[in-house]
Amino acid sequence: MNSSVAVPDLPAWDSPLPEALEHGWIDGETRRFGRDSIVSVNPATGEDIGRFDEGGAMAIDAAVIAARSALPGEWARIGAAGRSGLLLAWAARIADEIDQLAWLETIEVGRPVTDARTLIAQAPLLIGHYASMIPALEERADGAVRRPRGVVGAITPWNFPTANVLIRIAPILAAGNTLVLKPSELSPRSAVLLAKLAGEAGFPPGVFNVVLGAGHTAGAALAAHPGVDMIAFTGSTPTGQAIIQASASASLKPVMLECGGKSPQLVLPDMIGERAIWPGVFHAAFWNTGQWCAARSRLLVPRGGLEAAIDGLRAAADWPVGDPRDPATRLGPLASRKQYDTVQRFREIAHRTAEVVPLSAVPGDLPPEGFYAGPELVLGAAQDGALVQQEIFGPLLTVQEYDDLDDAIAMADDGPYGLGATVWGADREAAERIAAGLRVGSIDVIATPTARPGLALGIPFEPRKQSGFGVEGGLAGLAALTAPQAITHAA
Repeated sequence: MNSSVAVPDLPAWDSPLPEALEHGWIDGETRRFGRDSIVSVNPATGEDIGRFDEGGAMAIDAAVIAARSALPGEWARIGAAGRSGLLLAWAARIADEIDQLAWLETIEVGRPVTDARTLIAQAPLLIGHYASMIPALEERADGAVRRPRGVVGAITPWNFPTANVLIRIAPILAAGNTLVLKPSELSPRSAVLLAKLAGEAGFPPGVFNVVLGAGHTAGAALAAHPGVDMIAFTGSTPTGQAIIQASASASLKPVMLECGGKSPQLVLPDMIGERAIWPGVFHAAFWNTGQWCAARSRLLVPRGGLEAAIDGLRAAADWPVGDPRDPATRLGPLASRKQYDTVQRFREIAHRTAEVVPLSAVPGDLPPEGFYAGPELVLGAAQDGALVQQEIFGPLLTVQEYDDLDDAIAMADDGPYGLGATVWGADREAAERIAAGLRVGSIDVIATPTARPGLALGIPFEPRKQSGFGVEGGLAGLAALTAPQAITHAA
């Protein structure tokens, strides 16, 4: 593969980004606050690609005022059917702009453009799913009326800029809330574009607001704002802990957190000899260069299965590392210098304390200033060490052997995180035992070697341990974004 070949219909790296996407979107229009700005860096080249606003507390105040003013207005009057129609119209506008949204992800955080397009193309399905559930919120099966929480502050991370925003805000809007969104300072422009598209689809001004800025300024101000009725956050565990403290500093408000993960995937004895599983194991660990909270970054195999795992993953490592503009690239750069340095520190620990098995190399013709790292296996890492216990958010997969099912469960559950897990095995009884023994929010049980987990939109889950809390997904997740109000009538 020639990693320097760009997709013909995408701009060159030095093409200017739309200036309108470098400012906040408040009360249905572009708003600029303050004189400070934040520099964007292209992770594929290490070069600056522009600046965007540091909105700070002043922009948060304006956005909260706009969101609170919009609550009792047209947004409240359109009702359930109106909200559903607006969401579907918004989904249609997003479908028209898939290429632009994918390009923003490619240049801001190095997402391979083909992968970005594929994921963003599922946006209409996600939005339509929540739109279809709106009527169920109107039912009073338990006698209570479900009211919107009010103004919800959402804070989203950088790894899947468009998808993370939509997963958070589609149910927030479907439940009838208004929104103030603070996207990551690494990937803010797609959030502004999504808000503009919502306005074009007919959302009233003030319903969907976006404030740009750093986490310690704009994010902290949003979490602490007394005019915000709920906080929904996706990101690291330390930041989640800070948000909990800030959210209670001025007014009590519910918080929904999806934080870090160090999720295991367990291969059962009946599946270790199946060569067809290893592409799925590789995908679960290394998709998006390992930069996703639900990455299955710990692999547990039965004693004696280590060589099968190494051979299988070597054969499955046919994902080219390269220029994210190239349609053949499957693994792009890490999203920032900070993340690259973090991964490098863990790699140094691995080389000092364990055995490292490279799966594929970074091509020599890529820009040396880019933040590239190839996928690697780590063998012999200590169970209580940083490589097994801490979230790396990069292309390192630890591989460990277990003695029996009890040992596998103990090893898999030994850690601070509880986001998800995968079980590769046809033994249903063993899979049920594992599921019962793991304190995690979701488990994929794959009983056929070539099967892969699907998009389980209708199934609610809740992160456990240091991975967060709050029900997400399905009708239960949608209902969590409303507050039940009991109304009794006495004659």
